[in-house]
Formats: sequence, C-alpha cells, structure tokens
Amino acid sequence: MQSRVVSMGSLMMVVAAVFFFFASAWGIMSWRLDEGSGVLSLAACLLTAIVFSYRFADPRWLDPISIVKSR
Repeated sequence: MQSRVVSMGSLMMVVAAVFFFFASAWGIMSWRLDEGSGVLSLAACLLTAIVFSYRFADPRWLDPISIVKSR
C-alpha cells in the first residue's frame, strides 16, 4: 500500500513539474520572467521531473539522491 501511495505521489509531482516547466517557458516568452530566473526555473522543474519519474517507476527507492547515484 505504501509503495502505491509513493508511486501516485511521485506521479503527481512529475505532472506538477511538467506543468510548471511549461508555465515557466510561457513566462519567458511573454517577458514576465527574465532569462536568468527563467533558466533556473526550467532547470529545477526538469530535474524534479526526472528524479520523481524514476521514483514513480520504482517506488521502493525512497531516497532521491540514491536514485540519481544508481542511474
């Protein structure tokens, strides 16, 4: 049961990270964000989506740092 909850929570984080990635890209294109803040936001959203997508694929790995080191 816990792995299912972790898996669903990780999926929600991936969806949220992808949404904020596109929202940040839209903010850069509409000149609401400057380039530095936009690039930092895009990088953070991309890293979050990658880490939590690995956690969604294998919910037994609860530590995101060990996920990055193992891949």
